[in-house]
Formats: sequence, structure tokens, C-alpha cells
Amino acid sequence: MSVSTSRLFQFIAPLMVWICLSAQAEPQASSKDLSQQDKPATGISNQRQLLQQARIAIKYGNKKQLKQLKAKLANYPLVPYLDYWAIGRKLRQLPLKDINRFLAENQGTAVGDWMRIRLLRELGQQRQFQTYLKYFQPEKHKRAALRCYYADALFRHGSKDNANQVTTELWLVGHSQVEECDPVFARWKRNGGLTQEKIWSRHLLALEEDNLELASYIARKMDKPFQQRAALLREVHKSPKLLLNYPRFLQSPEHHREIILHGLHRLAREDAAVAEQAWQRYSASLLFNDKEQANMLRHLARQFARQDDTQGLLQLTKNHTMDDGYSIEWLARQSLRELDWEQVAFWIDRLPLERQQRDRWLYWKARSLEELYGKAQSGAASLLYRKAARERSYYGFLAADTLGQNYSFVDRPAPITPIQVQQMAQHTGLQRARELQAIGELFHARREWSYATREMDHEELLAAGKVASAWGWYHKSIQSVLAADYLDDLELRFPLAFADIVESVSEQVGRQSTPLEPYMIYAVARQESHFSHDAKSRSGALGLMQLLPSTARATAKRAGVRYRRSWDLLSPQTNIALGSFYLSTLLNRFDNNRFLAAAAYNAGPTRVAKWLKETRQRLPHDVWIETIPYSETRNYVQNVLAYTVIYAYRSGTKLQLLKAHEAGNKL
Repeated sequence: MSVSTSRLFQFIAPLMVWICLSAQAEPQASSKDLSQQDKPATGISNQRQLLQQARIAIKYGNKKQLKQLKAKLANYPLVPYLDYWAIGRKLRQLPLKDINRFLAENQGTAVGDWMRIRLLRELGQQRQFQTYLKYFQPEKHKRAALRCYYADALFRHGSKDNANQVTTELWLVGHSQVEECDPVFARWKRNGGLTQEKIWSRHLLALEEDNLELASYIARKMDKPFQQRAALLREVHKSPKLLLNYPRFLQSPEHHREIILHGLHRLAREDAAVAEQAWQRYSASLLFNDKEQANMLRHLARQFARQDDTQGLLQLTKNHTMDDGYSIEWLARQSLRELDWEQVAFWIDRLPLERQQRDRWLYWKARSLEELYGKAQSGAASLLYRKAARERSYYGFLAADTLGQNYSFVDRPAPITPIQVQQMAQHTGLQRARELQAIGELFHARREWSYATREMDHEELLAAGKVASAWGWYHKSIQSVLAADYLDDLELRFPLAFADIVESVSEQVGRQSTPLEPYMIYAVARQESHFSHDAKSRSGALGLMQLLPSTARATAKRAGVRYRRSWDLLSPQTNIALGSFYLSTLLNRFDNNRFLAAAAYNAGPTRVAKWLKETRQRLPHDVWIETIPYSETRNYVQNVLAYTVIYAYRSGTKLQLLKAHEAGNKL
């Protein structure tokens, strides 16, 4: 997406969301009390219209009309935003009297804190540093630009020691700092604060983040001896096999210590076996401390795993005591892929005890006992299966199926009273978040919600989750119960969100393509976005089911769904329709196998076809899923399968984790 397109998207997206969700802008409550608290609904609609009129009055500087409209909106939650927007229009003039009044009236609120941040930006830009110190809050303001202004202000009007400390912290990062830091770095250098050691440290940090351009720029600030050393470090960064010239680096090993460690980490990414040999050679001459040794061995182990070098990793674990659960789990999976059940059991027993007790490894230990000893160990295997089957999870359900017993859903509604929910629904911050959501100000809405809930206790978070669910803000209800660490309220954790759309689309897909159960649609949307209709990933995927615009466009043509531009995907109706049709095509491609379709939805159908070709129809279904090469896709598939079962349960239907044709065929 180009910069201009991105900016246009950011401008238009809130408007499109407001239009797409206009039917949902009014309250959606799950109880009679909550649904009636904003009656009459026309009152809310009128207040929203008056708010828009007030924003127009602010734009054109009509103070008289703004005053009249504010009087009509006296009890409306977003009245403080009118002052915020009005002051923002004249912020360059620094109307401190109005700002001070606003900050006093809105102390401890999201809009108050955001006004303070905007004021600090303006004061910094205008170099009003003495005033800046009066408004800056060191424990709260962590943005680099604000802290650079703060350091500059301290140098001019405050403690020089504090200024040096703040500037040092800003300097020692591996990325380019914001331009607001340039003046304070220049002043710091003139005052003698920028030492050669600090320049070297940042040079090393830049290379650790693979920022070669910044490292080269930083090196120009060094004295000649440091420049030569830095040039060697960059050479090794680009060509880590230079370290294999042992005499060159062992002539003065302590002088080259940091270069050697950095180069070995880089070399391991290219060739873990060669790096391990080099590590043995250098560690015989250099006394690396315990932390350096542990970090290097862990790094080597993970690189052996990523390079599929089983023998190298095995040798490493024989030569050194390894407590890296990631690497041992990788060896267990490699043994699974080879169907070497003795080694599966061996590696599970080497895992840290806490990991051994997880449902995943309880299941696989039981499977390995069955495969190795049959009925002779059936009692021990059953005990492990029963323990795993207590969990509401993919492996819990898989273990229950093995035992032939019912799934453990452990569905316990949050212990929150209707009165607590009613009281939370009146929380000023949540009311503001709701109204901002309703008028399409999604960024401000999320900020208000996060600010309001950030210091809530366990019960308050659960009550907030109930409120969010009643208002149809499903991703916030999910976030709230997760923040409260209460995982057993399935209504809140797995809401039947956008139910009418899901049911309708499921029926439509069944008529036009491969049948698709509504439970799987719910499961994919839950996994992809937590039902956030305006979600956007770094890769550009949008909406509830996280579709790329290119995928949406191709699917729309085949499915006959109206689709014109990328922000159409912010509409729940359009997104669910296109996501479901695309999922249906994947089911059709992979013989109606849901876990293969889910893997393809996450990693792409080409990769799944490649993985199937590599395994040559020799792996049982559970082994194939557990040995999916990408951990993200592995967890994705397992979650989607488990969530599908949970959504069937929530809909009053009993569903097996795997269907007969999915569990019966080898892959």
C-alpha cells in the first residue's frame, strides 16, 4: 500500500466503519436492563447529530453556536471532546489558561492525558522549555520525542545530571531516533557526554538489530582506534566466516571479545554446525561468563533446529546440559515425524517438569507408551490421557476422544451480579468509548476503553467484559476476561458474534460451494481478530476474518459478492461472506479436511500442498498436525479445531473434534 493510499485509508476508514456499522451504532444489550438504559434511542441519535453540528461550529469558529449546542449536550459523554477539539484548533497559540482549565477538569482521563501530550509536542516544537518542564510527567511520558524535549529542557533549566541520564538512555538504542532528538544529542556531545564507549555501544546495538546503515553512520563519530575496531565488527557482521581465521582474532582475544560473540551468533544463523565448532575453539581461549555461555548454547540449539540439523542438535545436547524447552520440544517433534516412539518418550522426559505436565506432552507421552508397549502400559497411558482430558483444548478434546469420554468444557459464567454490570455500564470512560465507537472514532474509542480498564481489578474487568459483550464490542469482552485471567466464562470468551450474518453466510456457501459449518466460521474469526471488525495486520489483512485485499478481490469474482475497494472489508457482512467463501474453496481443494483447510488459510495452500508431498501419506493425523513446520500455523490449526467444537457447544450442538475421514487417513 502506498503512503498516499495509506493516508487516504486512515482518513476514510472511520467513516466507512460508521456507515457499515450504522445498524449497530445503537445499544446492543444482552439483558433487558442494559438495553433500556439509553432509552429513548432517538435521544442518543439526536445527541450524536448535535455533536456533529458542534464539530462544524468548531471548524468555522462559531463560538455562539458552539455554546448553545454544548448546553443541549450537557449530559452527553463526549462533551469534553468538544473542548478538546476546540482547543486543538488554536493550540499553536498556546492558550494556557484554557488548557489548564481543561486539564484540571479532565484529570486522570484519556482525553486529558492526550491533551497534555499534544501540548508538550507544541511546547517542544516552539522551544518553550521552561514551560515544558511544568507539564511533563517523567513517570508517564515514554515517547522518544517527548523525552528528547524533556532532556533538552533539563539541560537548559533543570538538573544536568538528570539530563545526561535521560539522553544516555535515548542514545543507547539500535534504531534511528526521531528527529526531535538531534538538538539534544548535539548539545550532549558539546558538553562531553557522548564518550567513545557510548558510541561503540550504540554501534553494537545497531548491528544486533541488523541496522548496518545506522552502524556505519555511528562509526563516523568514533576516534581512529575505535573506527578500526568498528570496521572489523561490520566486516564480521557481513561475513561471519571471517571468524574461522582463528589466529587473527586470538592474538588479542579480549580486545575482540564482543566482535567474536556477535560474529558467532551471526555465523550460527548461516551454519550452526560450523558455528558450534568455532564456539568450542574460542571458548577454550576466552573465559565467557555463565550468561554468555547459556545464551550462546541456547542460540546454537535453536539454529540447529531451524536448519533441521537433528544430528547437530543431538550432539550439542550430549556435550552440554540443556534446559532449553524449545529445542527439546523440537527434538520430540522430529522424533514424531520419524515415528520413533522411543525417542519421543525420551525427549518428553527431558523437558522441564512444568512442560511435561502440559496437555500437549501428556497426550504424546501416553501415545508413545501405547505405541511402544501396547496393552502392557494401557493403564499408565489412560492415566495420562485422563489428566490431559480435563483441559478445554485441542489436546484435551483429542485425549477425551481417545478415551471415548465427553469433553470437559468447564463453562462457568463470571461471578458478577447484574448490579455490578449496571454500575460498570455507567462508567464515564466506557460511556465515552461507546459513543466514540458509534460515531466512527475508532482510535479514540479504543484508547478510552484501554485507559478506563487499565487499573481495574479482577471483578471490575469481568464486569467490563459483560458490558462490552452487551454492547456488541466483542473483542473488548474477550480482552477483558483474558486480562482478568478468568477463562471459564465461555459466553464472554467465545461470543456468538454477528450470529445472523454467520448463519446466513453459512447457508449461502452451502448452496454455492462446499458446505461450511457456522461453527468453523466463528472459530476462524475468533482466532484471526477476536471479532474486531476493523482489525488490520502488518501484512495488510483486514477485518474479522483477516483477508488480504488481493484474496478478497479474487474470491469476490468467484462468489459473486460485491467488492469494490479494500475498506469494504471493514464491513462484517462483506468480510464474513468473502472469508467464508475463501475457506470453502480451501475445503474443496483439500477434500473437505478442515485442519488442512485451516492450515492453508493461515500459511497458504501452496505450502500445505508442499508439506503433504513431503510426508507422503505416512503420518497419522495427530502427528501431521503436531509436526507442521511453522509453529504459528500449528497453533492456529489446533485452536481453530478446538474453537469449532466450543462454538458448536455454545450453539447447543455436540461436535467431534475430528470427523471420520479426517482422523482415518494418513498424510
